[in-house]
Amino acid sequence: MRAPGGDSLRDTSVGLVTSDWEMGVVGDFVAALQAGVSVNAVETDTGCAQGEVGVLKTSAVLRGKFFPAQHKIVVPEDVNRVATSVVADRIIISRMNTPALVGESGYVTADEPNLFLPDRLWQTEPSPRPHSQRWLAYWLQHSSIRRLIASGATGTSNSMKNISKETVLSLPIPRTPLPEQQRIAAILMALDDKLDVIARQIEATQTLKQGLMQTLFSRGVGANDADGRWVPHAEFKDCELGTIPAAWSVSSIGSLFEVVERAIRMADEQSYRRVTVKRRYGGIELRDEQRGSDIKVKSQFALEAGDFLISERQIVHGACGIVPSWLAGALVSNEYLVLKAKPSVDVRYFNYLVQQLKYAKYFMLCSQGVDIEKFLFKPKDWLKKLVPVPPVVEQARIADVLATADEKLNALSAKQNELQQVKRGLMQKLLTGEWRVSVDASAAGT
Repeated sequence: MRAPGGDSLRDTSVGLVTSDWEMGVVGDFVAALQAGVSVNAVETDTGCAQGEVGVLKTSAVLRGKFFPAQHKIVVPEDVNRVATSVVADRIIISRMNTPALVGESGYVTADEPNLFLPDRLWQTEPSPRPHSQRWLAYWLQHSSIRRLIASGATGTSNSMKNISKETVLSLPIPRTPLPEQQRIAAILMALDDKLDVIARQIEATQTLKQGLMQTLFSRGVGANDADGRWVPHAEFKDCELGTIPAAWSVSSIGSLFEVVERAIRMADEQSYRRVTVKRRYGGIELRDEQRGSDIKVKSQFALEAGDFLISERQIVHGACGIVPSWLAGALVSNEYLVLKAKPSVDVRYFNYLVQQLKYAKYFMLCSQGVDIEKFLFKPKDWLKKLVPVPPVVEQARIADVLATADEKLNALSAKQNELQQVKRGLMQKLLTGEWRVSVDASAAGT
C-alpha cells in the first residue's frame, strides 16, 4: 500500500477521498433493488427441511454479514406467493427497522434457493458496470454512509424507520477502478476471516462455560483427598432444588448474606465517586465523580470491596456484581441493594450462581410491573429463595474454574476489539483512497 500526498485528497460528503477517483453513487453499481413479499411463516429451530421454503427475518443482515439461519418456515398456503430468492454475490439491505438498524446490510456468499426475501428486505441487482459487490458491501458499512442512511430515514414512530430506494441508490461513493476494488475487498475479507475465527472461539468458550456452570452447580468439583487432589463426589441427595452432592446444604439467600446500609453524611465541597451496575452481569463500573453539593439525592451509602451489589431497577436485566477493590468507598443511592457475604460464602461463587438461568429467574420472579423497564424488585421475597451451598473451599474451587473460562473470554474479546478497530481504520483509509493499494500492471490496465 502507498499513501498519496495530502493535496491529492478532496473533501466530499463521505469525507476526504482521493482526487484520482471521480465521485459517483450507489446506483452506478446497482441496477435495481429487488423486494420480497410479506407471507405467513412460523419459527424454526432446525431450518428448512426438504421441500420447505423459508422467508428471511430482518435479523438476517447485520454489520455487513448475512445470516441465512435467521429465517422462518413459510406456511404451505403461502409458498406460491414468495418472491426474490437469495442469490450469491448480492447485498441484502434492511429497508425497515429500528433507527439504529435501518439500512443494515449483509453480503451473500452463496445461493440459497429455498430462502426468500420478506417485504422489509431488498436485494441488489448488480449494474453492467464492472465492479465488486463485496467492495460495495464494505462501503455500505462505512461510517459516513451509515450516517447518511440514518439522516435519510423517515417515519413517525421513534421505534421504526424506513428508507427509500432513492435514498440508497443516491448514496455517494467513489468510482474506484475494479482492480483496486477487488484488492481492497480482499484485504478486508482477510480481516473478516480472522474475526470469524475469533467469534467462533468466543461462542465455543461461552458454550463451554454454560456447560461447566450446569455441571458445577449440580455435581460440584468434589472434595480434597489426603494428598490435596480433588476427588469427585460419590454420594448425592435429592432436595428442593433437585439432586446435589450429599456434602452440600440448601440455604436461603438471606441466611448467606447481611444486608448493609453504610449511610454517610456528604460534605458539600468533598468529591465522591458513584458507581453503576452494567446489565447482563457486566460488573460494577465508575459512573462519575461529583462534589457533595452537586449530588441531588442526599441519601447515599458507602461500598466496600467484596460487597455484592444489586441495582433494584435493572436487576431483571442481570444488573448485579461484586464491588472491586478499586471502587471501595464509592457511593450508591437507596435504589441499590448492598449485601455482605458471611464467612461461609465465597461471593465469587454466588456471583456465578445467580448467572445460571435456574437461579437468574429468581430476579424476575421477585419483581413486579407491567413495563419490564419499570419493574419493581422485591428484595425480601428474593432473600427467601433457596440456593445450593457447597463447603466454602469447594465454592472457591468452582469460582476459580469459571474464572478461568472468563479470562479466556476476556482475552478473546480484547483481541476481537483490537481487530475490529484495525478493520475500521483500514476501511476508512482504503475505501477513500487515502491509502492506495498496489495492483498488477495488467490488472490496472483493464
